[in-house]
Amino acid sequence: MVVWNLIFSAILLPLVAIALLARRPRRPRAGWLATLVLSGGIVGFSVFVVPWGNLGVPLRYGVGTLFLVAVVVSLRRNAEAPADESPVRHILKVLIGLFFGGVAFAAIEARIAPAGTLDVGVPLAAGTYLVAHGGSTPAANIHAADPAQQYGVDFVKLNALGFRARGIYPADPHHYFMFDANVVSPCDATVLAASDGVRDTPDPKRGLGNTIRLRCDHSDADVILGHLRRGSIVVRANTRVARGAALAHAGDSGETPEPQLHVHAERNGAAVPLTFGGRWLVRNDVVRR
Repeated sequence: MVVWNLIFSAILLPLVAIALLARRPRRPRAGWLATLVLSGGIVGFSVFVVPWGNLGVPLRYGVGTLFLVAVVVSLRRNAEAPADESPVRHILKVLIGLFFGGVAFAAIEARIAPAGTLDVGVPLAAGTYLVAHGGSTPAANIHAADPAQQYGVDFVKLNALGFRARGIYPADPHHYFMFDANVVSPCDATVLAASDGVRDTPDPKRGLGNTIRLRCDHSDADVILGHLRRGSIVVRANTRVARGAALAHAGDSGETPEPQLHVHAERNGAAVPLTFGGRWLVRNDVVRR
């Protein structure tokens, strides 16, 4: 069911909306504008809200490009629609478009970084990574409601074709390219705690699973790395690590739907926003190392 919901919201529904717009002449103007709002809202939801690592990042750009082509095609249609729609249908289209567009706008708003960010490095070795969750609003970040993890970022790894796994939701964690990825220190830091022993099986009772807590130099905030692979942590509490030093491997431990690396910072239990190399990361951002 999750797979079909994803395919419907990311691809099928936007394609229907794009087709409606492409077939719509630009006159009468009211009907064209209503269809534009409908199509734009649905496509905006697909492009900005849906996590595209599941279906392949290139498809995201394909949906956006098709929408722009549909706008051009509809504007070039000079003939009037043979029978314009009723005002009620126009209103219904606009309301649906505004609903989806409102969620998309909230995801775009997530790109506004809050004040007081702590800048660190990307805590992963060489590779291409996608932000599964990140940003400052719930539309782009599943962690937004958690006081300590409000600005948390979840990384998954992509292959050369822009996919994060062999399949959409494979059961075997080894089929995800993020599983066993090298996790490195995002800063020169002191290791405050390192917790291991949680199996690499999704478990809602185990939170972030295997974790490392760091105190970056010249900062009073703690940086927490979560969902690490059991048995992979190579540092201990009360030791020093340099930026880029090996810490562990990404895993599937704790409350996580798939292998990923979770990163957040907190100060006295309150979330601290993180930038990575000066970059504020939001869902569907691609990071190359």
